[in-house]
Amino acid sequence: MKIKNIKINGYGKLEDVEINLGDKINIIKGNNESGKSTLLNFISSSLYGISKNKKGKEISDFDKYKPWNTDAFSGKLEYELDNGDDYEIFRDFKKKTPEIYKNGKDVTFDYSIDKTKGSEFFTEQTGINEEMFLNTFMSEQEEVKLNKASQTSIIQKLSNMVSTGNENISYKKTIDKINKKQLEEIGSERSSGRPINIVNDKIEDLKEEIDEISKYKDKKYELEQEKQNLSKDFEDEKYVLSLLRNVKTLKEKNSISREKIKILDNEIDGYSEMQNEKNKEIEILKSEKKEKRKSHKLIYIMFILLIAVITVISIVSNQKLLLILDGIVALIGIIFFIVDRKNKRNARNINKKYLEKLTKIEEDINRLEDIKKLKFAEVSKIEEELENIEEKENEKIVNEFKDKVDEKQINDILSARYEDIVDLINQKEESLSNYKVSEKKMEIENENIVENLENLVSLEEDLDRLYEEKEELESINEIYNLVKQNLEEAYEEMKSNITPDFILEIQNIISNATNGKYKKCLVDEDGIKIENESGSYISIDRLSIGTIDMIYLALRLSAAKSISDEKIPIILDEAFAYYDKNRMKNILRYLNNNNNQVIIFTCTNREIKVLEEEKIEANIINL
Repeated sequence: MKIKNIKINGYGKLEDVEINLGDKINIIKGNNESGKSTLLNFISSSLYGISKNKKGKEISDFDKYKPWNTDAFSGKLEYELDNGDDYEIFRDFKKKTPEIYKNGKDVTFDYSIDKTKGSEFFTEQTGINEEMFLNTFMSEQEEVKLNKASQTSIIQKLSNMVSTGNENISYKKTIDKINKKQLEEIGSERSSGRPINIVNDKIEDLKEEIDEISKYKDKKYELEQEKQNLSKDFEDEKYVLSLLRNVKTLKEKNSISREKIKILDNEIDGYSEMQNEKNKEIEILKSEKKEKRKSHKLIYIMFILLIAVITVISIVSNQKLLLILDGIVALIGIIFFIVDRKNKRNARNINKKYLEKLTKIEEDINRLEDIKKLKFAEVSKIEEELENIEEKENEKIVNEFKDKVDEKQINDILSARYEDIVDLINQKEESLSNYKVSEKKMEIENENIVENLENLVSLEEDLDRLYEEKEELESINEIYNLVKQNLEEAYEEMKSNITPDFILEIQNIISNATNGKYKKCLVDEDGIKIENESGSYISIDRLSIGTIDMIYLALRLSAAKSISDEKIPIILDEAFAYYDKNRMKNILRYLNNNNNQVIIFTCTNREIKVLEEEKIEANIINL
């Protein structure tokens, strides 16, 4: 590739500037602050666009290079690729997309457009992105420092360039950074407090919590079974209670008839009691009559015996007094007899009354018996009616509850006493009340289970999210490992393929630039070493700043040959500040023999004089 023409309408301090470049060495000379760095930046901005992002700077390149005295913030770059295609790139830097012409034809939209960077035409043409272009083919003035710190920086860049092909990328530091970032962003099995450790800990905690809450699934099933059983028992108890209440109602309806029967039974018992009393009266009457009759006979016998005894005693003892006594007793007996006779007449009257009273009592007894028979008949009638009613009602109750309550239990309840029915109803009502309490407890427990199971869903979603997070971390970790593997493979390939070419090219450049003083170099884990005149290898940090700077340039030129098939122009800004005349002569001679176009920015005549002395043709441009 050769840059043929640069036309700047307005860019920074440069206005209406047009520069034609030659195919080989071009020297652009200008005093400090004359716009050399602005021109250099215009080239990269034309190829890759200008950024409005500060990128850590105080001001963005877009604001930095706005024209000072014109509104025309634009320009054109013409170049020819190695295949002979001519391109014209017109940039209005206020717009993201440039106008691109290939061999006079508009090909603006033949290239990819990045939302951030704009058209990627130059990357697609050469395979070189902006970072690679700036790090390899362009050396800006601020990269050449005059102090010891710069020497360390350049040495590091040399090591980076040899190991990775990029002066700003150190393989070891890159691996260390990747490992550090991998540890920070992912972690490992041996680390703690890192994302993967945190996720794993959370997963374990969640799994334990989920396992604990999962028990509620079994509890819910058990509770459902218990609830179903309770509901069935509750329904069964309700049916039994309903049966009991129906039976109670039936018994209460029949209680009036039973009460009537009871009253009639009491009345019958009363009549029987009255009959017993009447029978007792008869017995008393009969007994009194019999006793009276016995007592009169006994008195007669006693009088006769007494008279006989007194008479016998008076005859035997011949005592007249006894005869008088015997006469008195006989007189008394006669008087008693007379009275008794009178009494007998009275007794007949009494007996008549006795018979009348006895007859009346017997009539009362018979009347009471008739009443009892009527009562018994009434009782039988009521009992018969009650039995018929109970049989029908019982049959009705059996038919109503036979599919709901055990038949034996129905019969037991039907045959139970009213008091027992009432007790059973109280028991069932208490039982149903307990069922209600149990049901309420189950509802509360179920709410707790449901709440926990709802929480389980949330926890399982969290666990899935954590597994996804873990999978993502593992995926990223795999990417890190893959990057490190690819980097290692690329590094090994670089060392086996590219690095030897680097070293040979460096050795060639260094040997030419130092007139054979330093011919060989090697690269190991400690960095770059140079063979001195005695044959030993010394670290490049022991060399002069000029020599280090020369090696740095040599490495960049070597890299330029390796990273692209296109021969990209080498752009150097004050690159030979620390070169002595001989080294400058050797490096310019090397650059002249190189196939790449060279653009050298300088503020002195040193390069021009050396070129003239060496009779090397160059295109001289004064800003």
